[in-house]
Amino acid sequence: MIPIGGEDKKHFALREAEEFRERFFIRKRLFETSDMHFNVYSIAPGQQNPLHQHPHSDEILYFVEGVGQCVVGKESYTVKSGDLVFVPKNEAHSIQNTHASQNMVCILAQSPLPCEHVPVGTEEQPG
Repeated sequence: MIPIGGEDKKHFALREAEEFRERFFIRKRLFETSDMHFNVYSIAPGQQNPLHQHPHSDEILYFVEGVGQCVVGKESYTVKSGDLVFVPKNEAHSIQNTHASQNMVCILAQSPLPCEHVPVGTEEQPG
């Protein structure tokens, strides 16, 4: 995934990166360093980032707009604009936009790299 920002583009508006599609949420890399990924998720109503984990990377989620549910391990949080959620490495997690008509925008940072993405079925959820 090619980052939107970098050495040649150190400043831009988040709205430039947001993109919503009817069928699936959109993930875009905003910046990438040797130690961290910084992404935006654009999640339309009813969409979700399915349950998954990162065996060696922590993740911090910041909800810019929208409302929904964020599952981290055995916990489930109702999230809204301005909320932050910490996801420890190897902890299963997911994000769902539960609003009927409002889009959700979530910024996330992942570190360290490489950040392996492992899908988790609900029956396989660790813990």
